[in-house]
Order: sequence, then C-alpha cells, then structure tokens
Amino acid sequence: MYAEIDRFMDYLVSERNASRMTVKSYNDDLLQFAVFLSGLGEDEFDAPKGGADLQAGDITPELIRAFVESCYDRSLKKSSISRKIACLKSFFTFLYNERIIESNPAAEVSFPRKEKPLPRFLYSREVERMLNFPVESFIDFRDRAIIETFYATGARVSELAAAQSVNLDAYGHSLRVLGKGARERIVFLTGDAVKWIRAYLAERGKKFGSIDGPLFVNGRGGRLSARGIFGIVDKRSRAAGILARVTPHTLRHSFATELLNNGADIRAVQEMLGHQNISTTQVYTHTTKSRLKKIYGRCHPHSDENYGK
Repeated sequence: MYAEIDRFMDYLVSERNASRMTVKSYNDDLLQFAVFLSGLGEDEFDAPKGGADLQAGDITPELIRAFVESCYDRSLKKSSISRKIACLKSFFTFLYNERIIESNPAAEVSFPRKEKPLPRFLYSREVERMLNFPVESFIDFRDRAIIETFYATGARVSELAAAQSVNLDAYGHSLRVLGKGARERIVFLTGDAVKWIRAYLAERGKKFGSIDGPLFVNGRGGRLSARGIFGIVDKRSRAAGILARVTPHTLRHSFATELLNNGADIRAVQEMLGHQNISTTQVYTHTTKSRLKKIYGRCHPHSDENYGK
C-alpha cells in the first residue's frame, strides 16, 4: 500500500496545494495505518493476522474500524482520531476516484462524537473578588447590582438586558424574566442582590429622576444592551485579577455549580435555569465529583482517610 500512499501525497501537493503540515500529518497517519495492517514495527499497533499481505483493494471497513478502535485503546484525543479518519476517508476516496480500488471502504466509517467542553465557572472566592471594588459612582452601583443579580439568579444575559423595573419584586426577593421561546419564569434574589439593586435604583433616581422602564440602564439612561453587560462583567473580572475570560454565562455556570455542589436537586436547578431538557443541566454535575469524593472519604470505613483508625 506504500506506493498508493506516495501517489496520494503527490496528489495533495500538486493538485490540492495542501500545506506542508497537512501533508506531513496525513503521511504519518497513513504510515501508522499501514504499520497497523502489517503488524511490523511499533508494538502499540495490534495488527490483524495476515495483514502483511493486504493491498489497498483488500482493505475492508472492519479493518479501518479496528484501526480506529486501536486509537481509542491508546487514549488518543477525539480530535486526533477524527483527523486520522478524515485522512483515511480522503485517501480511499482518492483511490476510488482514480479507479485503483473498486469500492471505498472508508465511506461508512463514522467520526467520533465531538466532546462538549465543560462549562467554565468561578469559585465563590473568585466571585467575591469580582464584587470587591469601590462603589462610589452611579456606574459602580449599577455594576455591583448586575453582578450580584447574575450570581443570585443564574439568569441569561438576554434576560437581564430585557428585564423591566416593574418585573422586580424587591419585597418578595424575585425577578420575572422572559427566557428562550418567550417563556416567562421567576428567578430568586439573595438579600445582598436586593440590597444592591435598591441602592442602584436610588442612585439612578437621583441621576435621571425616574426608575421606570428597563431595569438596567447605561450611562445615558437608555436600556443597557447585552453587549454592554458583557463589557461590564469583563471589565470587573479583569480588575479583580481573574486571568481567564469571564462572561455573563460564566456567572450563570457558577450559579448552577454552587447549587449542585451544595446538594440542590438537579431538577430544581433545571427549573431555575429555564432549561427545557434536563440533559442541558447535567453538564454541570461534573463539578460535584470532588464533593462526592470528600463524602466518600469521610464516610466509608475502608477509605484511605479512615482506614486503620
């Protein structure tokens, strides 16, 4: 099969004008596949018996899948496995189009599912750092109220940007928001959030003479946009010395993470976040593993923590 690999490399360079890095990566992947089939050389490739006699036309979908499985066994990243599959698909499509093989064995080989990145969240001490800035001007009062509200409610940035002052129930410690699909829900406010919203509204009344209309406004008294809110969160997180990028969604993730880490029922968190599907909420449960491990260590009689006591 090495002659066909060389021919494919020439095709990538002369006709596809592929980059040097792409050519090298594809060549390495195909040589690894050939080693896997022949059973020669590197021990990490477990070749099928009889593979040394295989030619390009003898390759079956099952052999390609066996190679992919060996990549999983070696704990390669899904992105690396996807690249190898893409390489094999391109290689065998080329051979098929050139009529070197009668059928394409890679046509039905599927890519691994993409890994969903775990949501970025802040620990409570990081949120406290974000909130620890001098509150002197109208802008300071507003920014403190916004960050407190995000962390208290887990609301989406679009929901807070669209909220009206009339939606606030300061006595009931709640806020009515309009979520995805125009679905209304009630989110709850902590005592600190209510305190800072009231302080902000008092400053707003002094500055503009009215607190009617949008709940959160810009420096000119108009509705604060979602983009403006992104800027506020980014500015205050940078000022707090938090190196990773912080967005309103980070605060939403932090809200959900804290609730689950402290024993909240996942369906209750689903309702608070306004998720239609509980699978969307389950992405936050990764953070509870450390808490469960601590409980296990404290409670199991044969755990490392308790063994020998």
